[in-house]
Amino acid sequence: MLIYKISDQLEIIGCSDSDFTLFCDNKSTMLYSNNNRSSSKSKYIDIKFLVVKERAQSGRVSIKHIGTNSMVANALIKGLPPKVFHEHIAYIGDLLLESFGT
Repeated sequence: MLIYKISDQLEIIGCSDSDFTLFCDNKSTMLYSNNNRSSSKSKYIDIKFLVVKERAQSGRVSIKHIGTNSMVANALIKGLPPKVFHEHIAYIGDLLLESFGT
């Protein structure tokens, strides 16, 4: 899987051949990814999402449910109550400090 960074240009910042877990707060997405059947509504899904479904079915990607309140990325993309927002930002800060070893 390629890891992208979105800025004014789409850049590849890494590549991984290892299996990984994708956390999702949408149960319908999880069910669709693990289902072998397709429906008439699924024909409009972009091809890049079908690759994720294919990898999930082959076992290369594991999709697990995580509650919306536990999804720390929501602090960056959704309006959250102040308390939840500050908790998520603090957790993200801790992860960054850990990864850079400071």
